[in-house]
Amino acid sequence: MLTTSRRDTFALITHWGTLHHVQTRTDRHEQGIVVALTRRAHTVARDEMGLEQLHLAARAGVGLETFYGRLGWKEVERWPGALRRGPCADRDEFIMLRRLGAEELALP
Repeated sequence: MLTTSRRDTFALITHWGTLHHVQTRTDRHEQGIVVALTRRAHTVARDEMGLEQLHLAARAGVGLETFYGRLGWKEVERWPGALRRGPCADRDEFIMLRRLGAEELALP
């Protein structure tokens, strides 16, 4: 499993960062690992990096919209057919936003 958060140094967007590569092995799903990693990333981004928002991009069609939605993320953009897994196997990519105020982190 891996999670990273990164801040861009461009002055107009230094208040937000991007959450990258949140994943676990498939035999580890349903153990709460991604929830714990994501919550820890929120805390580090807010308290140690001084960020106000996190963004993430994910593949549509596998339930991630619902999963992240339950954790307080909001879908803000969708790119139809952005990801190609093979011939005739295009998937949308969606972008989600998570605000990082103290009250926001109290969500389930």
